[in-house]
Amino acid sequence: MTPSPDPKPLQYSALQLAWLHELGIDKPWLPGDARATVAIAAPALAPALALALAPAPAPAARSATRGAASKPQQAAAPMSAVSIAAMTALTAAAAATAPDLESLTLAASACQACGLCRQRDQVVMGQGVTQPAILVIGDGPGEQDDRKGLPFMAESGALLDQMLSTIGSARTRDVYLTNLVKCRPPGNRLALREEIAACQSYLVRQLELLRPFSILALGRVVAQSLLNTDEPLQNLRGRVHQLEVAGQTIPLVASYHSGHLLNHPADKAAAWQDLQLLRTLRR
Repeated sequence: MTPSPDPKPLQYSALQLAWLHELGIDKPWLPGDARATVAIAAPALAPALALALAPAPAPAARSATRGAASKPQQAAAPMSAVSIAAMTALTAAAAATAPDLESLTLAASACQACGLCRQRDQVVMGQGVTQPAILVIGDGPGEQDDRKGLPFMAESGALLDQMLSTIGSARTRDVYLTNLVKCRPPGNRLALREEIAACQSYLVRQLELLRPFSILALGRVVAQSLLNTDEPLQNLRGRVHQLEVAGQTIPLVASYHSGHLLNHPADKAAAWQDLQLLRTLRR
């Protein structure tokens, strides 16, 4: 008789491996390439897991000028700490293996690491030039962004374009625009901690691929998330911070979100000062 072929080795998805890793289970018979998936994901998880496992604040409403909800809201099923960590590991693995921005966008389009994927029309990865003089980071896409697949498309985006033009910059010339989360939060609210943590690896990979010269962090949530601090935005403004990403030190300036300025025009003077500080960092 002809001997039976060896059984096919067990295959595990990145998500299954992440679950096993978080549950403390090691499978020595796993294929070498599968075990490498966990090795890729795990080093990038420390900041994300700390954020993901922290208590989530109640959702906060964003400026109404950024677009009201156009879809029925669906209540997201609660996620355990282990499931949050496992899904975050999955996004880290997918992001880490993306060789370029197009591949990163495709990976994000398939992402189901948090409930935002059930609400979105499109993933909004970003827009602009590579190796930008300024990387602008907002909190999340708005209604028009979600519809068009591009960031800062509403009235607040038009104001941001005007602000950038005053220091000689533009999204078509030397700026790249993106957000902390790549899917629109429902009800025009700010992203939750676990949503930011689930999406963090995509932003980190963007920073690695884009290699920006400077960062403009728009709003309290963005500044606190990037700088890993609870300090209020008022304390973070007016000085240059340093962000370490993949061996690169990137100067960062925190300021008000352009959506905030539409409803609080008195803060435009302070935002102007922030832009002037950002301008001093130009090459």
